Amino acid sequence: MEFTVRGVAVTVTPVIFLTLVLGLGIAGYGAYDYVQQSNAVHDAVAVETTVVDTSISRSNGRRFYYRISVEHTYEYQGREYTSEQVFPGSTGPIYTVRSDAQRIIEPYESDETATAYVTPDNPSGGFLKQQTIFAPFRFIGFGSLLALLTALHAIGARNPGQNVGISQTTERGPTRYDTVFGFNRDTLSRISKRLMLFTPAVFFLSLVTIVALLLNSEGSSLQVSVTDPVGFAFFSALLSVLGFVFGLTLYGIWSFTEYRRLRERIPDPRPPSPFRHPSRLVTIMYSRDDLDIYGRRVKLTGFVFALIVFLIGIVAFVLVTAS
Repeated sequence: MEFTVRGVAVTVTPVIFLTLVLGLGIAGYGAYDYVQQSNAVHDAVAVETTVVDTSISRSNGRRFYYRISVEHTYEYQGREYTSEQVFPGSTGPIYTVRSDAQRIIEPYESDETATAYVTPDNPSGGFLKQQTIFAPFRFIGFGSLLALLTALHAIGARNPGQNVGISQTTERGPTRYDTVFGFNRDTLSRISKRLMLFTPAVFFLSLVTIVALLLNSEGSSLQVSVTDPVGFAFFSALLSVLGFVFGLTLYGIWSFTEYRRLRERIPDPRPPSPFRHPSRLVTIMYSRDDLDIYGRRVKLTGFVFALIVFLIGIVAFVLVTAS
């Protein structure tokens, strides 16, 4: 289905519609759960509870994380309830480091009494920590991003980045960006690619070293500092990650200048810049074929900067969950 809104073309296919509904649904679920958390914290009534058991479970797969559970029993208005919730809401927190999960459940020992919090409208969902958590914002962020990208993909022309008029015989040539930050552009490209090839090898070697050292030190206390082998390996892994992001950033800058040089070769009238019109950029990044040299450069540049933002987001998430 195609229609226009104030002269702007909008295309809605079944896939676009379902993806948009899915994104809004995920974001709505996260927002609803956060509201439920806030209401539970505000309306909760304190009761005495008895801890039955505590546990930490690890996810399966290569990307593992930890979840916590504290089974406890309590009475509310003459009835006995059992709950495993530590925090309010249906979305529990996840931990990337086991010690962080252990620190949360450490105050709760089996057969010991503690304070639980119960809401009158949901007495079976008693929880131990009277505070909201960050977990629902993962759903809000992911769902909102999915809905936003889908909406941008639906707006505008269907063929940006195709047949813009660049060919090997085009008389118009680039006049800018022969150097970038004072460096020859070819040198900058070569350095960035070498960083992106070298740093993952250092990261992998550092991880292997860390695992080997930890296995050899099993059963003994381990004090980690930068001068120790384990600390040095951790530091090397961190530097390799930062080096990869730096190399990727350099390549992204070079790729953007290459896009600008290609754009100078487009005959007039030139199409709108994808980096100033997000709907065109998203549509190009979704395209699988029929892109010319200009469209392929835009797509690659867009993916590079998206990857940079993604890596920064991962680092920020790890720092937030570890704090």
